[in-house]
This record gives sequence, structure tokens and C-alpha cells, in this order.
Amino acid sequence: MRLVSFRRASDRVRAGVMVEHGIIDIHEGMALISDERPSEALSLATIIGGSHESTHLGSVVLLEEIVASQQQSGLDIAQWFGGVEMLVRRNDVQLMAPLTDLVAWRRTAQHVQVYETLLRRQGAHIPLHWYERAPLWAAMAPSLYGDRAMLPFPTTTMCDVECEIAWITMSDLQNADIGDAQSAILGMWIIGHVVARDRADDDVLHGLWARPNGVVMGPMITTLDELSEFMLPDGRVRITVQLLVNDVRVAQMNLRDVHYTMAEVTAHASDGCLIPAGSVFSSGVLTSLSVHDGTWLVPGDDVIIDAGPLGTVRWSMEDW
Repeated sequence: MRLVSFRRASDRVRAGVMVEHGIIDIHEGMALISDERPSEALSLATIIGGSHESTHLGSVVLLEEIVASQQQSGLDIAQWFGGVEMLVRRNDVQLMAPLTDLVAWRRTAQHVQVYETLLRRQGAHIPLHWYERAPLWAAMAPSLYGDRAMLPFPTTTMCDVECEIAWITMSDLQNADIGDAQSAILGMWIIGHVVARDRADDDVLHGLWARPNGVVMGPMITTLDELSEFMLPDGRVRITVQLLVNDVRVAQMNLRDVHYTMAEVTAHASDGCLIPAGSVFSSGVLTSLSVHDGTWLVPGDDVIIDAGPLGTVRWSMEDW
């Protein structure tokens, strides 16, 4: 599945499933399979957390299968769905960050080597134990944006972009091994951090995660079953992440090169701690302008992070 959060005009944010002919509105679609749907639309985080009896991941899978069967039958989906209430066109909605209400978000240094590069330029070194256990920080997003947003330009002359990948759990975990952690991961998506590099490096030196000036998430959560051809036996993923500024590729890396797998990070986080369903983890910096000696962003720049089967997320920096 490809799960999204979207909004139509001034409507509230709604959860959906992206399919070939548009986006299924999960709340409206639940009327086809359950008489006990909630009175108001649930957020994607609530659905993944499984706190509602009728609207949960299992029922969403069933809904997608029903739609797929109708498509294969050659029926008019819009007519069968009763118009645009249950199925909307991609161009008629605004995609939001997939999770607008994060239960918990932990950031790590999945690609330890890139932090070595960043700190070496400051005359510093990462702690050796980062190679033994994945570091974890509580993450935050003071300003969270979706695909094709307009971001305010920060007060800095060293405006950088940090590319990340995020993943979310679909079941509770505690003292989990790597196998259990892998089974609990629902899917992945892209994160872009806009940071002031001069402050971000100082944050890392003092054991903090870089304070973002804007966080872009999207465009959708792609479940791992959609990514089977890219999954490697050791738990890594063979996906290239590219950073483009004004349609020019300025940085790239492959997820197979990370030091820690998603399952290793998740299992480590559950050691002596309950990780509830719907918890979010992110990789930390995978690549950035500064890692590849690129030029800093300037007002008016258009930025794209392309992660192949995970899609692309794009935004524009506000022009002064």
C-alpha cells in the first residue's frame, strides 16, 4: 500500500490510499465494509496505531483489495464509489506530511560515516560507541510540511538540506530481537530537513540533533511489501537517494551503504522500553549539500529528494 494524508480545499486533513486512479478516502470507503466507522475521519497515525475497532490497517487492506477488484472488472470506479466522495483525483488534493500527529519520533545516525565527514570538518570526531550501538535522540518538527510546500528561508548564509528516510512500526515492541523488529516495520518515506549548517554542526558536537528550520515529509508511506525487490538479505534496502536543486543533482547515496539497518535501530530502541505501534524512526543525515561540497541554498531555490520507489518530495524556498 501507499498511504497518504491529504486535504481538499479547506477540509480537514484526511487519510487515504494512493491507487492507480486516484486516492481512496479511507473514512468514506469504510462505509463499504463496516457499519461502525467513526463519526469523523481518523488520522493516519491513529489508523496505524490500531486503536479503533473498525478502521485499522486490516480493514484498509481489505478496502484496497475491493477497489482493485473493481478496477480489474473494468467498472467505472467513480460511479461505483458514488462519485468523488470516496475516490479523489491526485490533482484535486494537497498532499500533507503522511503523519500530521506523530506519536513518537526517534532520530538516529543510521549512516554513521556521513557524521564522521561532517564533524571532521569541525576538527572533531564522533564517539566510538556510535559504531557499537545506534545513537537515538528524541526528534521534533516545529514546522512540518508536505510535498510541494513553500518553506520560509532561515536566517543564515549556510542553508543546507539533510536527506533522511523514515519508517514506522505497526505493532508494539519491547525487548525485541532484530527479526521481530523487522516484522513490525510497516513502511518508509522521505524526510528533508532544512537546517542552518553553522548551528547544526554545533548541535551534533554537543550531543543534540540538528535543529531544523523546516521539515518536509512525504510524499507517502510505502509499505515494505511494495519494496520486496529492493530488500537485501541483511535487512538493508537497495534504493538510491538523490538530492536535486533547481533540477540539478547535487548529492546522492544508496541505502545499502548505511551502517545500521532499520531493524537494528528499532530493536535497540526497544531494549528495556515499550515502543508502541505507530512510533516513527528516521535515519539521520544520509547525504546533504555540505557532505558533497555543494553550494548552499539561496532564496527561490527548488529542492527535490528522489528516492526511487519511495517517490519524490519537493518544495520551494521562499524568495525574499
